[in-house]
Amino acid sequence: MPQVLAYIFYFIAASAAPLQRRWLAKSKNIDNVGQTAFAFHITLVIAVLGLTLLFYQPFSVKGNTLQLTLLSFVCGICGSISYVFLHTAQKYVEAGVTSVVSNIYTPITILLATIFLNERLTLLQLAGTTLLLIGMLVVSKKHRTGKFTFDKYFLMMLLSGVFLGVLLVAERSLQKTTGFTTGTLLSWWATCLCLGLFTWFAGSNHPYSKKDVVFTGTLRFFQNLSWITLVYIVGNLSFVSAITTFKVILMFIAGALFLNEREDLPRKIVGSIVAITGLLLMK
Repeated sequence: MPQVLAYIFYFIAASAAPLQRRWLAKSKNIDNVGQTAFAFHITLVIAVLGLTLLFYQPFSVKGNTLQLTLLSFVCGICGSISYVFLHTAQKYVEAGVTSVVSNIYTPITILLATIFLNERLTLLQLAGTTLLLIGMLVVSKKHRTGKFTFDKYFLMMLLSGVFLGVLLVAERSLQKTTGFTTGTLLSWWATCLCLGLFTWFAGSNHPYSKKDVVFTGTLRFFQNLSWITLVYIVGNLSFVSAITTFKVILMFIAGALFLNEREDLPRKIVGSIVAITGLLLMK
């Protein structure tokens, strides 16, 4: 029963958060301005709520200080860029397409883990990457400006996933070095700090209310927490990753139902199935 509840928690939280951000971008920011400031305020909410992880495990710094500092810096820079690109492009890229494109972080993570963490790259993972890229081409018809060229918002969403992959590798290295809670908090707060500095230098602001910021940040926190909880309860990362991959199709259906994103839906469903097949091969 706890495993069933954990899966339900994940699919609700991991679907509600991106759908809400997509709705917010379309309905409350006509000019799509202030996305850096908005990303900063959201990550601040996530970082503050993340302090609740201390009830699970105390904060304890272990390992080489210089290494931890460099890894935190990578998390901060890559996390900041990923968030800004994501929020900037979200107004123009449908929720379902976002769920496919953002999964580019999976092969990026595998590649970087192979290089820096001495993890093995398999032929199945390479085949899976190829299928994921094919799936992305299928669902991206609206954003293609040529046979293999795309508009800037699709590319921003793609780059958001790339930088997310780098972030996850650095964050994982932090967690392996200094513990799960400490590594996670160092990553989250580093991202928050970098976004705060970017916002300060840019002098930007956003049109969203404090209620929008708190609600969006809380949903994103629960999205992150649902994944942590699911992995902890089930205890099998590969199995959990395989099951949760099906959220890609769920996002297309939810986008059609709640955001009226139904244009070329059959084609997108086929593309998402191809992408899921590729993702499953990479697990």
